[in-house]
Amino acid sequence: MASIDNVKILLGISDNSQDDLLNLYISRAEQFVKTYCNIEEIPTELNSVIEDIAVFRYRMNGVENIKSESKGSLSETYRDSLPDDIIAQLNRYRRVIFR
Repeated sequence: MASIDNVKILLGISDNSQDDLLNLYISRAEQFVKTYCNIEEIPTELNSVIEDIAVFRYRMNGVENIKSESKGSLSETYRDSLPDDIIAQLNRYRRVIFR
């Protein structure tokens, strides 16, 4: 099972003020992995991927719809999907469903 403690370490959070939100991101990441991979049970090997997805989603909170932003000489572009390394890890466990 993915660990809220690991997610908090990755985010540099040392108190419990964000626990409800982080648990929600972990829960949604678990559901995403099950749906994306077409699996019922999540293998232990995917726990770190779930934690990475939760961290990614937490960091994207508030910038979900921003593709590019410029302020003077500063320009920022944000991802709108999961990083390729996370998708590659999930693809190893993905089951194809024939209909």
